[in-house]
Amino acid sequence: MLRASSAEKGSTDIDREHELRAFADALARGADTLPTVRARLRALVGDDAFIEAAAVAAAFHGYVRVADGTGIPVDELVVATSADLRDELGINAYAGVENTDLDVDVRPFQDFDPSLHSGPIPPG
Repeated sequence: MLRASSAEKGSTDIDREHELRAFADALARGADTLPTVRARLRALVGDDAFIEAAAVAAAFHGYVRVADGTGIPVDELVVATSADLRDELGINAYAGVENTDLDVDVRPFQDFDPSLHSGPIPPG
């Protein structure tokens, strides 16, 4: 379901969609722009809506940690784009690595979906 929802393109008619996407993008990437993006979103939507947006982001972060902890296989995109990080953190030494095929070509994420990019999400 998550993969299907991430494939959706087009308008969503969500208030402040651009700012919410920019916040999620900066948060996920740990971008240097996060303080500015966070302050802009908070100023535009108010404290209550900002807290809701931050809570949703935190919940998804938690879901990923739970999924990782249960040994769910890592998909090819993540394996192909995270070799250096996995080596640095020693992740390949965890028992759950048995559930993931690590025999993939290391390549940039744009090879999987050209619409992905390393910059901020464009308005739209």
